[in-house]
Amino acid sequence: MHRMRSLRTRLALALAGALWLLLPLAAPAQTTTGTLTGRIEDGKKGALPGVTVSAIDKSTGFSRVTVTALDGTFRLPSLPVGVYAVTAELAGFATVTVEAVQLTVATERKLEVTMNPATLEEHITVVDEAPLVQTSPSIGTTVDRKELENLPLNGRQFANLATLAPGTTLAVNSDPTKPGQQVVALNGGAGRNVSYVIDGGDNADDTIGGALQNFNLESVQEFKIQTQQYKAEFGRSSGGVLSVVTKTGTNTFEGSTYGFFRDRALNTRTESETRAGIDKQPFDRKQYGISFGGPIVQDKAHFFATWEKTQRKTSYTINTQGSLPDLDGQSVPVPFIDQLGTVKASYDLSARQYLQVRYGYQKNSDKYGASPLASPSSLGTIANDYKSLLAGHTVQLGAEALNEALFQYTHFKNTITSDSSAPTIFYPFGAKTGQNPNTPQSTEQAKYQYKDDFSWSHEIAGRRHDWKAGFNYVNEPTLKAIFTTGLAGQYTLGNLPGLPVTGIVVFGGFAGESTPIKQYSGYVQDDWHPSDRLTINAGVRYDYWDGFNLSQKSNAIWQTLATQTQYHESYLRDFQGGRDLHNDKNDFGPRLGFTWDTEGDGRHLLRGGWGIYSDFPYTNATLLFPAFAVQSNYGIAYIASDPNGLKNPDGTFFRPGQPLPPNQVQGDGTFAPNDVGSPTLKTPRSTQTSLGYSWQVNSWLGLNFEAVDVQYRNIPFAFHANPFVDANGNHVVDPEEVRRFPQFGNFNIWYGRGKASYDGFNLGVHARLPRLELQGFYTLSRATGNTLAGADDFRLANFNYQPDLANPDRAGVAVNPLNPLCNACIGPLNTDARHRVTLAATTRAAYGVDVSGIFRYHSATPYTRYAGVDLNGDGFALDLPPGVKSVNALRGASFSQLDLRISKAFTFASHLSVELIGEVFNLLNAKNPTGFIGDEQSPNFRKPTSFAGDPLQGEQRLAQLGLRIRF
Repeated sequence: MHRMRSLRTRLALALAGALWLLLPLAAPAQTTTGTLTGRIEDGKKGALPGVTVSAIDKSTGFSRVTVTALDGTFRLPSLPVGVYAVTAELAGFATVTVEAVQLTVATERKLEVTMNPATLEEHITVVDEAPLVQTSPSIGTTVDRKELENLPLNGRQFANLATLAPGTTLAVNSDPTKPGQQVVALNGGAGRNVSYVIDGGDNADDTIGGALQNFNLESVQEFKIQTQQYKAEFGRSSGGVLSVVTKTGTNTFEGSTYGFFRDRALNTRTESETRAGIDKQPFDRKQYGISFGGPIVQDKAHFFATWEKTQRKTSYTINTQGSLPDLDGQSVPVPFIDQLGTVKASYDLSARQYLQVRYGYQKNSDKYGASPLASPSSLGTIANDYKSLLAGHTVQLGAEALNEALFQYTHFKNTITSDSSAPTIFYPFGAKTGQNPNTPQSTEQAKYQYKDDFSWSHEIAGRRHDWKAGFNYVNEPTLKAIFTTGLAGQYTLGNLPGLPVTGIVVFGGFAGESTPIKQYSGYVQDDWHPSDRLTINAGVRYDYWDGFNLSQKSNAIWQTLATQTQYHESYLRDFQGGRDLHNDKNDFGPRLGFTWDTEGDGRHLLRGGWGIYSDFPYTNATLLFPAFAVQSNYGIAYIASDPNGLKNPDGTFFRPGQPLPPNQVQGDGTFAPNDVGSPTLKTPRSTQTSLGYSWQVNSWLGLNFEAVDVQYRNIPFAFHANPFVDANGNHVVDPEEVRRFPQFGNFNIWYGRGKASYDGFNLGVHARLPRLELQGFYTLSRATGNTLAGADDFRLANFNYQPDLANPDRAGVAVNPLNPLCNACIGPLNTDARHRVTLAATTRAAYGVDVSGIFRYHSATPYTRYAGVDLNGDGFALDLPPGVKSVNALRGASFSQLDLRISKAFTFASHLSVELIGEVFNLLNAKNPTGFIGDEQSPNFRKPTSFAGDPLQGEQRLAQLGLRIRF
């Protein structure tokens, strides 16, 4: 730990010194467009002012023109992504055209053009080649259409390729509202703190964080993932930004129809099926769609439309390792249906105005809670409906100014129903039966976004300053949820002989809330070029989220904590004096960075930056459950607990179905609230620092090196805060003692002092040879904190990651409930893989066969070892055994996966071709065990519960056949 702090100190000092010496900064980039900049000079390296520079995308006819400044520089901001021909014209000089200038999303492309005098009319044409190294302080990667079409992508989601950015990991969104959605996790996070921007519009889920609506791969032109040091125009994320541009049509009518197919004959038996002694279970998956686009008016207006459907008929195998012997080996079907559609139109209104309109929708259904530890009765049924409508307008105002305006409407509705009405029974080591404890539930979001960005340039002392300022307003009148769960009762079985019931909780009433939110954001940034070799960027952003005020004066827990004087832990003192929840007004985000071309040849770039980044405080972690306690009559109707087993009046152990033991909630018969929000809840934020070096070794190899540091603060999380104590407030072993606040059950405090840190070193490589292109990274990193599920999560533990922590006597429990910030509560995060490698390659083999592959690896991640019994009598079974100093002290297994794609296209006419595709995922059939058991009392202690092929765990070796017809 001391060494990592020293690394951060040295890194900060090195960066401060570089900033002091260089007054440094970065290059401009738009959220879903690109910027073309450069310098025109004569043969003697002198600046050429007054040169007319025009850029035209020949596929659509879109064009824009500007004139170079006194220092010979030019700038064309906010150009739609594409391939441009750039022409420089000046009387007395030979006209120069640079062909094939590829402009990518959220990136600045810089051109250096030399013009020589000419006595006769002369035209010189050259072909551009994109750089192989990172040219700005932001860390990340751009994925273009070629990679989207040619690399093996399981599920055909663009998040697969976002993992080409340094330090990233592909994960599956475990939230029930996002079935089948893949996410990119980075910088110690689990994927919730990544901002998704689609065509400039916000695509964030304001209830749980992360992405909202998915867009099918066929509709995506390209995207860029920035993992660090994004500019002031990018907001509402403490982790990273993923900017996506969807396709628009060209001057040619063209389209495709495609299908990808899997069945049981194409995959191997999963490890869970092997251990259960059963054959491969039914497996059928079809993914098919169509796309078509073209001109509405040649060189002016274009359209592009896509539709896709995925149908999956698969199953999982129950393997509770003896907890439910009658169910072990049983196959449980988990059908899934997903439909995606997108329509986009663009209109080049004039030489100065551009308009785009896009509509997207998604509908899907799935089973919730699938796991080898889940009985069929413990599943739920998910239904989701997404819609979005976006319109964007760009206008050039003179030669040096441009305005971009955007409007978007999105609507999302989710329902999750119960498949059983029987009481939930939690078995000691993670298995469960009966009603899923998180069902029934529903969420709904409807929001309107208005966004405007204005950019302009001017010169000071002969050097160009490129300014950009903007604001973003989001009105979310509908942000509500219903979470009336647990009415059937929840029973916890202890791991004592005979498995007696050790805890019962029954909820009552109705849990529903509505918390409308308004979001206000503004920023200003300056890109200054003090010399031809140095770019400096400085900016500041301010975000204000209105709607997080919540008066809890009617919450009996809040009333008690605000007035009690017996206990003095810091998390209780926070409530004294009647402090309540208020909007956070201090979310300023300064940004500073630089790029220095040390040799002046564009091949040796020193770059770095520093900034503060605020994440949207999504409601699931801040307002949702405290609001239930205020706005609803939902709460605990009954609770009983005895770590030695609840008993009947005759002394026998209580069994489900018998009359309930006496209610231990000492209330007046109303539903006791179960949640309260701490006044420490604030906007989550991170402070990021990086220093990097890019080296284009030669014409085909580029290397990037970065040292990065991220400090997260104000991470919200919930923990149980009502342990058993004696009259002096100390933990007790006698279960007859009462809880600290006996009128309540084991309530949660939603707390705002979560923290985490991430330190890493990245080595990136990009090679481009005539028949081979390769890119990827190696990352050495460390992620620690007290929100073990991730630096962006709201849970102390991820139950899908360590399933034995899902039982109520362990879920949401700190190893020291009297001090959730204790030293033992801080450890490596679940996302802490010390080593990560991702490599992707494409090549053209003999006979026109295209071969590509992706290899992903990360070293073992940690999990918590605990005693499995209540050692200190606080009513919780999450006590560290003697000799174990902190949470997540054990490591599981490493992960590796090699995916391969082979395809061959057959051309039958100028506009008709057929491509045959074969893909194999997890070619080497890695087992990738996970879900390790940390309970020392379990017979499966330190053993995994899930493997490749199980729900949410990737795939065993399986093959997929595909066909694409282009017309």
